Amino acid sequence: MTTTPPGDLPDQATLAAYAEAVRGLLARGGYERSGDPREAKRFRLTHIEAFLEAAGRPDRRRTVHIAGSKGKGSTAALVEAQLRAAGAHTLLLTSPDLHQARERVRIDGEPLAHADFARLAKALLDDEATEGWSYFELLTVLGWLAGAEAGCDWQVLEVGLGGRLDTTNVVDAAKEAAVITPIDLEHTAILGDTIEQIATEKSAIIRAPGAAVAAPLRERALDVVRARASEVGATLHEVAAECALRVTSQGLDGQQLDLRTPLRTYRRLRLPLIGRHQAENAATAVRAAELAWAAAGGAPPEAAVRDGLGSVRWGGRFEVLRQRPLVVLDALHTPLAAERFRETVRDLPLPQPHVLVIGLLAGRDIPLLAAPLLAGSETVIIAPPASERAADPSQVAVAFDEAGAVVQQQPNVTAALDLARALAGEGGSVFVVGSLYTVSEAREELLGVSGDRALGLR
Repeated sequence: MTTTPPGDLPDQATLAAYAEAVRGLLARGGYERSGDPREAKRFRLTHIEAFLEAAGRPDRRRTVHIAGSKGKGSTAALVEAQLRAAGAHTLLLTSPDLHQARERVRIDGEPLAHADFARLAKALLDDEATEGWSYFELLTVLGWLAGAEAGCDWQVLEVGLGGRLDTTNVVDAAKEAAVITPIDLEHTAILGDTIEQIATEKSAIIRAPGAAVAAPLRERALDVVRARASEVGATLHEVAAECALRVTSQGLDGQQLDLRTPLRTYRRLRLPLIGRHQAENAATAVRAAELAWAAAGGAPPEAAVRDGLGSVRWGGRFEVLRQRPLVVLDALHTPLAAERFRETVRDLPLPQPHVLVIGLLAGRDIPLLAAPLLAGSETVIIAPPASERAADPSQVAVAFDEAGAVVQQQPNVTAALDLARALAGEGGSVFVVGSLYTVSEAREELLGVSGDRALGLR
């Protein structure tokens, strides 16, 4: 994920208009802002559909729609990059953002310009029809308006929460591809407290005959996805069954893959993303791009697949920022994501000692996260992210202490980073994990990135 280079910063008037627009959007609230499950219980789509109809359906274009608990953002970025490399004029909608709200709306791979974001946001905020809309609803529709203005002919949509009642699910039922990535226990107060219930909510983006793609899933989730595809007449393509994947090399600069799909065999694919789970995301993304392009009447050139995968950068997902000490950032919020983090650390023997900086949001099942994150009696530094939704640091500390860690606390992420680097020494490793808010703060501190937080937003 990129941010605006210093040389391309907007003028002060444009930046002020952007800040005012983001402030207005944030003030609209909703579940993403509050974390209150009662907000999510009010999810509905009819008002969004009515607005889009009146606006001429700016959401209508060739679509790849992606839902899941783990890897949906990375998979979305991988699909979009392939389509763009094949000549598509793309809109990519993802959430949440790392540093700037405008990162959620990407035209041909680039975040929406500050001026365009501010103008479209102001128009939406001033429209009486959007009264009572949430932050996420406004941003999603803003993205569709931006895509229509830019003339985008393809879009890749990452679901925000669940699937069935997510704002992104107002798009036409007949999508070029609907994709389900790994499913885990998350947002249980909203989506249900079993894998089957959560899979039911997420697989509801499969709504019509056409191509549906299932990433490697646990069987309980896969059974639900199969049933949903059968119910609506969709053809389900199971990556684990249709594709053969082999990681031929991996390191801190990414990995190399061999991948066989029903369309062709790809040798020595270069993937800058780290971890076996990212290799699986890449296989899912390749199959989704193949099927989406086929639905549009062709096949993506092999060069587009190679160039697309090789070009993807997705910040904050097992991202290496420093070498001495090694500093890695990995945003995660489910037990499965914690397991994948630990799996990646095992696969890449990294310099000792290991020090973890952890900051979480409230509402997570902290004990379930703590156990898979730890490999032994590692040092863990608990620091709350700068969010009203931050989990109580003392409760986080208790969970990690009970899981066997040596626990310390710091008042904020910056202080935690300073202590972690001192404890690791030049020869060790620091892992910043947990909420994307935590990872964002660490990234801004280490890279000197100036995001919305510097404008008094967030």
